[in-house]
Amino acid sequence: MGSKVEIKSSIHQSDFMFCEICGTMFSFDKRNYVHCPLCHSRKKIKEIAGKEIKYTVSEEQIRRELGLSSIEISGERTRSMDYNVRCPKCSNKGVYYHTQQTRSADEGQTMFYNCPNCGYNFTDNT
Repeated sequence: MGSKVEIKSSIHQSDFMFCEICGTMFSFDKRNYVHCPLCHSRKKIKEIAGKEIKYTVSEEQIRRELGLSSIEISGERTRSMDYNVRCPKCSNKGVYYHTQQTRSADEGQTMFYNCPNCGYNFTDNT
């Protein structure tokens, strides 16, 4: 009784570092072969030697990997508006803000404020 092996449709010819049978990444612990740790298929190293690997990483993937809620793009930081804070210079109610950890991890964040009315910048250590 022979077993039938289904090749995954998501495998592409450019995915030479992955097993054509199950899609698992090959291991390099054999001298002349790479092998699949899941289904134990193998391929000669000569078949993949000299091939180039390219990765495309999106901004969202970087943000998620670093655990960032916002990313600085082209020198501009994503800002939010706090309508409960008053500007100490012109008394305008409602200022832009962003937070940053500028002190040790066991201390609070620093709040950076910017008044949209007069442009005054001020901080508050929370």
